[in-house]
Amino acid sequence: MDWLRNDRSGIARVAAAVIVVVILVVAGAAYFFVVLPSSHTTTASTTSVQAPASITVDEIPAPVSVDPASSYDVPGGEIMQNVYQGLVFYNGRSGSSFVGVLAENWTAASNGLNYTFNLWPSETFSNGAALNASTIWYSFYRTMIMNLGISSYISQVLAINGGAGFTGNVSSTAKGNIRLPFGAQQALAAGGYTFSSNQLQADQQAAQDLASILSNFNAANSTIETIMSYPHQAVSVSGTDQVNINLDFSYADFLQVISGGLGDAVSPTFVDSHGGVQIDTANSYVTDNALGSGPYTLTTPLGGSNVVLVANANYWASKIPASQRSVWLTPPSIKTVVIDYQSSEATRVADIQSGHAQISQVEIPDLHEVANYSGVIIHNWGPTPTIDFLAIDAYQYPYNITGVRLALEYGVNASQIQHEVYAGYSQPYVGPLDPAMAYYNPSIQGYPYSPNTAIQQLSQAGFRVALPNGTVINSGGKALPALNLIFTAGSAADQEEATVIQSQLAAIGVTVNLAPEAFTTIVEDELNPANSPNYPAFQIAANSVVFVGPSDPSAYLGNCPARCHHGDPAYFNNTQVVQLINEAIHTSNPTLLQQYYNNMTNIYKQQAQYVWLDDFTAYTVASSSLQGFTWNAALLGNFYATLY
Repeated sequence: MDWLRNDRSGIARVAAAVIVVVILVVAGAAYFFVVLPSSHTTTASTTSVQAPASITVDEIPAPVSVDPASSYDVPGGEIMQNVYQGLVFYNGRSGSSFVGVLAENWTAASNGLNYTFNLWPSETFSNGAALNASTIWYSFYRTMIMNLGISSYISQVLAINGGAGFTGNVSSTAKGNIRLPFGAQQALAAGGYTFSSNQLQADQQAAQDLASILSNFNAANSTIETIMSYPHQAVSVSGTDQVNINLDFSYADFLQVISGGLGDAVSPTFVDSHGGVQIDTANSYVTDNALGSGPYTLTTPLGGSNVVLVANANYWASKIPASQRSVWLTPPSIKTVVIDYQSSEATRVADIQSGHAQISQVEIPDLHEVANYSGVIIHNWGPTPTIDFLAIDAYQYPYNITGVRLALEYGVNASQIQHEVYAGYSQPYVGPLDPAMAYYNPSIQGYPYSPNTAIQQLSQAGFRVALPNGTVINSGGKALPALNLIFTAGSAADQEEATVIQSQLAAIGVTVNLAPEAFTTIVEDELNPANSPNYPAFQIAANSVVFVGPSDPSAYLGNCPARCHHGDPAYFNNTQVVQLINEAIHTSNPTLLQQYYNNMTNIYKQQAQYVWLDDFTAYTVASSSLQGFTWNAALLGNFYATLY
């Protein structure tokens, strides 16, 4: 999750159509969304069933952002996949084949570096404004210059200096490298801009010039037309409806990445009339408000107790013959979708039982309350690439002591959590990959549950261990401070999981205080330095991938130099892992990839900063009268256009 992802520069992002009560993890907790298989997808045009005029959906938590350039959370991602559109998305339930969305068709060069996308003619935003190749150029470059959300996934193949960008002083936040698209300086020069002979100064000038163009965008301006059509840059346009994307290296996961919301088309006029584009800086208005080309429009800004999606009255795809449309271009049958953010699990259960809500995030501990309830259906759709874990920050005391982290590894019984908390809707795994991913190696085993070994680790680390039965081990040792276990408030599953962990660690003499916090608080606290007392040093966290590929969880959970504060909830910092991720991204050799991911997995294990808990199963809690669900593992939440 890369979408509930707690990263600010790295994704939640995962895109488009499902109804899943799947434990989708976002930044620190597992959340459930309804998911149904593509075989159940039925559009309104092929059925005589009367669609309801409106539906209500109960969810938790509320979104953080609905801007494709800065969003990093699952709830925001669900809204975006209904309001915005990208060039392509996954084909049905596949994680490796694709169909066009904004792109009617496309070609890829044999070298894997060059893609040409031909857009459907007469595409428009929901306000009727034209959407064309210049919009795609604008949207990709805006995402890169803003350098937030999950932009690093695409910037790594489209930015200068091998994707690293450059370190300059033009960022208003001075937070790190600036992701200037490669070839942008040359494109600007073709348009008449001049630059310093000093490369750093030239890069800074180009970044500022590009931000200015994006903030005052006019596709009909002859200078901007010249810049956009310059062929030797990351993204260029060839006429009104053709866009070319040129990669810095052959990237096997490229289509997966752009299917995750990166490069979704945003309206230049909408953005520029509400603050424009600033380097390394979010647009606060576009964070809370949206105007896209998708099947629904967002009619309420974020910040309230609910949001309302209304069917796009100007939906361009409705003009395409049904036989030529992919499922992701289905015109909506349900005209209004009200998403209520209900922190109370009891309310979410009662709403689905009473019919007040037609879809509800009912967590596993309470599924028994709806399992045999008249008018309610639960669908189980199998494992997902969504994982749950304990994240341990090794920069803070006492977690900076390896023996303490190992004691937590041996002292937590993940199997008990899987059975008691998640009732079989999860399975064991050893991260950073999960069993749904390519190159996952089941022969690499995690730490076994062993309270005696956990106690030994604490004692050897110099701590006094007082067991519940009165036994004291290493009586002359120092006292271990109580550990604060942070998790998302309002999640019944997280609460129960935290309680089990508290009990398990009490058995080895470790006192754990439960510390539920609002999801937004956890995310903001992760923006603090790792040695800050506000940084969540010990938390229940999770990850839902931005795209279904092994480089996603690897980067999200461990590429600290590139993504600190932008994922990596354990603040994992290992140069070997960073190098292995870099090598994996730059090859498609299966033998090498297996070797790289094996090595990564073993290093993660040695560092002992993640306690791998659960790989989740997708399920749906919905009204039995609601039909037309469709699902792909990359989806975040519900795709409402196919429902009726």
